[in-house]
Amino acid sequence: MKPDAAVGPVPQAPRRAALRGLGAAGLAGLKGLSTLAALGTLGSVGGCGFRLRGATSLGFSRLHLTGAAPQSSMAQELRRQLGGRVQLVEAAQQAQVVLRLESAQREKVVTGLTATGLVRELVLRLRVRFSLGTPQGGNLIDPTDLILQRDMATNESAALAKAREEEEIFRVLERDVAVQIVRRLEAVSLPKAPA
Repeated sequence: MKPDAAVGPVPQAPRRAALRGLGAAGLAGLKGLSTLAALGTLGSVGGCGFRLRGATSLGFSRLHLTGAAPQSSMAQELRRQLGGRVQLVEAAQQAQVVLRLESAQREKVVTGLTATGLVRELVLRLRVRFSLGTPQGGNLIDPTDLILQRDMATNESAALAKAREEEEIFRVLERDVAVQIVRRLEAVSLPKAPA
């Protein structure tokens, strides 16, 4: 009796030949099938009452942003997240609400060193403090601190690439903070004017 052959990794050559045999038209067909499957899944999810989160309307239409330099990346990200949902006005007296960006600080904390004392791991942290009020001095959202952070490995031999990665991580953190601020703004309702 002949012993069974050892089972090992599947040879790659036949698989590659099969994929080449599909050609561009076959691959396009497979992509079309996956798109149909995804649409079918979305349709069945929609039938159970699930809805994707869309842009919720705000309880005000005019907002004044203060406390941040107009060209700062945090201010620009807030403007981008607010989009066309609210009119950004230059003067606080023209606004219904005043969003105060009291501080936005980027921090780098060393969390790991190599045996030779070089930095191996960092925590990148973004601290943002904001509040929301009325032009007349009323308070709608108390001063609130938002703190987000991400870990990052460093490599001295790729310093330029790591500097770009660090900047990209901070931009992602700023976007996430801006999204959280806008979600808090969605919950605000203006006090009724006295009759």
